[in-house]
Amino acid sequence: MPEIVYVSLRYLFLALLYLFLAFVVRAVYRELRPAPPRLPARETSRTRRKGRRAALVLLSGEGRRTRKEWEIVEELVIGRAPECSICLEDEFVSNLHARIYTLQDHYYVEDLGSTNGTYVNGRRINYPIELRVGDRIKVGRTLMEFKA
Repeated sequence: MPEIVYVSLRYLFLALLYLFLAFVVRAVYRELRPAPPRLPARETSRTRRKGRRAALVLLSGEGRRTRKEWEIVEELVIGRAPECSICLEDEFVSNLHARIYTLQDHYYVEDLGSTNGTYVNGRRINYPIELRVGDRIKVGRTLMEFKA
């Protein structure tokens, strides 16, 4: 084979190696960047039913046996960072994992570029999806249900 082919293959291999390293550095940076400050979510009591806004109910995860509920006022950010509205101690959850927000009386969930992804009813989401009553949201090993 001509020498030009060997030289070209060497440079191609070197370019692919640098591309791989760039992806690794990007993933590490996204995991370690500081989270923006967020207000903590309000936990609701289960006895208050009438006139209640939508809420997110913790079904399983973190080894808890208590049932927790968070009212969705404007926005909830789910993650491991202490600044998140819902701070989970799940090692499979990213610092900023997912966001649930309201827009024109509809509720949406979006993945915030997490490593392990966000799942709604067992399907991984790549763009904001409108939530319906009873939808199950899985982040890491934690499962939550959307209630209205």
